[in-house]
Amino acid sequence: MLSCPVCAESSSLSLCTVTEMPLIGCQFAPSRHEALSALCGTLDLTLCKQCGHIYNRAFEADRVAYLPGYENSHEFSQRHRTELNATVDRLIRSYALHDKSVVELGCGTAEFLAALCAKGGNHGVGYDPAQQNRVSQVGDGSVRVVAEPFSTVTRKPVDVVCSQHVLEHLADLKSTLSQARGILKRRGFGYFQVPNGLVIFRDLNIWDLTYEHVSYFSPASLHRALSAAGFFVQRLESSFGGQYLDAEAVVDTATGIAPVTLATYARFCDGFPNAYATVINHWKERVARVIESNRRIVLWGAGSKAVSFLNMLAIGTGDGIKYVVDINPRKEGRFIPGTAQRIVSPDFLRDYAPDIVIVMNHEYTSEIRSSVDSMGLRCDLVMASPTIS
Repeated sequence: MLSCPVCAESSSLSLCTVTEMPLIGCQFAPSRHEALSALCGTLDLTLCKQCGHIYNRAFEADRVAYLPGYENSHEFSQRHRTELNATVDRLIRSYALHDKSVVELGCGTAEFLAALCAKGGNHGVGYDPAQQNRVSQVGDGSVRVVAEPFSTVTRKPVDVVCSQHVLEHLADLKSTLSQARGILKRRGFGYFQVPNGLVIFRDLNIWDLTYEHVSYFSPASLHRALSAAGFFVQRLESSFGGQYLDAEAVVDTATGIAPVTLATYARFCDGFPNAYATVINHWKERVARVIESNRRIVLWGAGSKAVSFLNMLAIGTGDGIKYVVDINPRKEGRFIPGTAQRIVSPDFLRDYAPDIVIVMNHEYTSEIRSSVDSMGLRCDLVMASPTIS
């Protein structure tokens, strides 16, 4: 069993166990058969008694391999692009990020890195084994993507190191953060974004639980992890409607914001097992009622939330939900791992005419409603929230 990725302690409190979860939610299958054959694992969600970090004690890093075709980009969403550009503009302005050398861990399609380099005239290198090697000019800057893990490459010192939605995937968190700190020049800067584990567990956003994520950071545990690696945290705030945590950190200074405490964490963790079961039962019954009334349901948002929703509820294509909608054309025609729903474009709904669209992420509600209205569809939009009503 894994010990705490933040403090390495093994004294822990089990919160709940979720079985048969696809190892990689955003590795969408090219066929229904391959989707049904997706490898699965167990989430043994655990609260570290020493530092309060929540992690999957049953996580097996050697079973998780990110391959070409892994697709978790949100670049086709205007809501996402607006948030990304606002973040990039603020970082450049606050930390004078002009003509700097930048390294990004797990860069994905390098959308964030490209924006940072284009707007600031910076020169970036992104590491991601699920991508392909490429070099491009972006504005007054440049981006090079290296199809290898950050940990395996010898690097020159740089001015900036960053990552978005990477740290939560790492069983070797401490060594990776130490390596990231080690490549920074004097007066270097670090930016790290992760899902907000505090909100996931406090507000019962259980569709954000996925095998890929070994860690669920609270502000307290993210601050501790960065500080232990030698970073001085300057800012630690939530973003994207509270769903993410953004940490900004520097080196070679003796000051940072005070450590974050979370004395009330155990209060909602104690009740989490029963609350989790209640949400699962509520949604099983809710979906069953809709299906029994011969109404058509689709999910909108083929990301890890949809994968978790369908697999936690054990809803296959024969159980009344056959399709998941997504605006990312690279996902179209592929299948949800574990339950094998086909991913379709929004235009598919013109003929399919669903009665109910379950919105997997409320931050995209306005975009989805606009698309539904533009197609003249008469359907109800339902948030995939934990609300019991």
